[in-house]
Amino acid sequence: MTDTPSADYLLVDHFYLQPTPAGVFHAVSDNSKDRQRNFLLQLLKYPVTPRADDEQLCQWYETSDTQEALSLLYEAQSFSWVQGFATPQELTTEGIGRALPRLLFNLSSVHKALIVDANGIALANCGLNEETAETLAALTADIAAVQARHSKRLAHSLGIATQGWGAIDAFGSSRIGLWPLFIGQQRLMLVLLGEPRLHHGDFVTLIWLLVSRYG
Repeated sequence: MTDTPSADYLLVDHFYLQPTPAGVFHAVSDNSKDRQRNFLLQLLKYPVTPRADDEQLCQWYETSDTQEALSLLYEAQSFSWVQGFATPQELTTEGIGRALPRLLFNLSSVHKALIVDANGIALANCGLNEETAETLAALTADIAAVQARHSKRLAHSLGIATQGWGAIDAFGSSRIGLWPLFIGQQRLMLVLLGEPRLHHGDFVTLIWLLVSRYG
């Protein structure tokens, strides 16, 4: 979309909208109420990327003011949270049990990752043996509990808004990173060994699939 000299906003074309990797991260990295977060999550609830028009945008942003909806879309675009496609994108129909390990593969520089639920159970595992996965899952559940107790204090006192945690080496490089994924009523944890690659397109598909399952 574009803005006009009179500050009115217009859709350039009726593209099929999908969150970018940055948009997906914004959508699920926190569970606080946010109009942009709600908009991005709405996009992820469709099995096929939806086509944008003025009426649909108003529904997603919960407003009757078309210009307000377009202004919010422009804001999302400015933050690189949303992207448009000329043709619709479809969510994989592959079973979640097979799809998740494949999607996790490209999110870690060493291709080792897992997704852990609130009970410390690994829901998906890529590149890790069973013992290592169980150890990391248990550790992740403990760290998630600590983070949940102190996140507001960290944000208020230190200005640290991110909810990710990590184990780093002597050079400050990440060895293990943990990120919460707030999806519906579920709080999952994404665990990545090596350097994280959350900019990869598979991160979008991973969250899209999780939202379709748990959202």
